[in-house]
Amino acid sequence: MEIGFDIRFASRPGGGGVYVRRLLTHLVKMYPQEHWRLYYNSWCGNQRKVIQGLEEFAGDRGHIELVPVQTGVLSLRQHLEFRKVPMQGDLYHYPHFDLPLGIKGTAVVATIHDLYPLTDKRYCSGTKRAYFHYLSKRSCKRAARIIAVSEYTKNEIIKHLAVPAEKIAVVPQSQDTGYHPIDDGEILSELREKYKLPERFIFYTGNHKRHKNLARLLEAYSRLKPPLRQAYKLVITGGITRETEQLKVQAMQLGIEKEVHFTGWVRGDDLAGLYNLASLVVLPSLYEGFGYTTLEAMACGKPVVCSKGGAIPEVVGAQGQMFDPYNTEQMSERITEALEKDVDNPEVRKKMLEQSGKFSPQQTARMTYEVYKEVASY
Repeated sequence: MEIGFDIRFASRPGGGGVYVRRLLTHLVKMYPQEHWRLYYNSWCGNQRKVIQGLEEFAGDRGHIELVPVQTGVLSLRQHLEFRKVPMQGDLYHYPHFDLPLGIKGTAVVATIHDLYPLTDKRYCSGTKRAYFHYLSKRSCKRAARIIAVSEYTKNEIIKHLAVPAEKIAVVPQSQDTGYHPIDDGEILSELREKYKLPERFIFYTGNHKRHKNLARLLEAYSRLKPPLRQAYKLVITGGITRETEQLKVQAMQLGIEKEVHFTGWVRGDDLAGLYNLASLVVLPSLYEGFGYTTLEAMACGKPVVCSKGGAIPEVVGAQGQMFDPYNTEQMSERITEALEKDVDNPEVRKKMLEQSGKFSPQQTARMTYEVYKEVASY
C-alpha cells in the first residue's frame, strides 16, 4: 500500500502529538514493507527528529517519501495550501477533526480524539464553535473511515455530527513503553531535586485549561484533613498560563498555597520518573476523549483517582477510585480512600500494571493498519 500520513501534529504538545509519534513509530516498525508518504513541515526540528527515527526502522525494506507542507496544522492557510499539495496513493491519514478542505484525489482516514471544542461553550466563542462544527462535519463526510480513540468519542461523533456508526472504527490509544516502574534511586533522587518535589505527593500532569477541572481539584484537596495534607502535598505540572495564575490565587484563598507546588513545564523524558516518585495520581477532568494520564500512571504501577468524565472509565476499568467531577466532596473522599488504602499497596500496584498492559502500542498499530487495508480495498 501507499499510505499517506500527516505528521505535522507530532510536534504539538498534549495527547494529539503523543498519538501521532507513538502510532506512526509502531506502524512503520511493524509494516516497513509499505510505502509511507509523510506530510510534514520541513522547518520543524521535532518533526524531522520523528522522521529520522522512522527511517531507521524502515531500513532497506521499506520506503519513506517526504512531502513538505508550507503551513502548520489548525490554521486557515492549510485549507488553501492543500489545494497545491500532491495527493497520491491508496489513502491519507489525518489525525484530527479539522481535515484540510483542499484535499482531493485520495481516500481519507481521519482520527477524532474528542469533540469538546464543539460541545464545551466555555472553550471558545460561538463563532469558533460553529467553524469547528463545520470542519468536523465536513471531515466526517469526506473520510472513508473515521477512527475514534474510545467508545465515548464514537458516541459523541454519532450524537453531534450524525455519522453512521458503521463508518467509525474504535481504536484505543496506547501506552508508551517508556512508562514503567523505575527502581533506580539515583535517577529518582536527581529528579526530585530538579523539580523540588516533596517526599510524598499527589500528582496531576497536563495543561491547565478549564475542562481539566483543576479549580475543583484544589477545593477537594483543601477538604482533606490537615494531617493528610501535611503528609501528601499536591504537585501540579504543566506550562504556566493565565489559568495557572488564577489557580495560584485560588490556592491562597483556600489557605493551601504552601501545600500546592506548581512545577511548570516538565521535560517529556522526565515525566515517567515523576510518576514513579508520586504516591498517587489524580485526573479530575470534566471531559477526556481518552485519558493518557491514567494509562501512564498505571503503567508505572501507581494508584489513580479519576473522574467519570468522558472516556476515562474505559481506560481505568474497575481499578481506579472514581468520582463525579462536579462533586468536590466526593472527589476529596475518593482521594482520602486512595491515600489510606491504595498507596504502597502491592496488590493495587499489580492490578494497575495489568490494566495498562491491555493498551499496547502494537495493538493500536495493528488495528489502525486493518482500517487502512479496508479503505485501500474500496
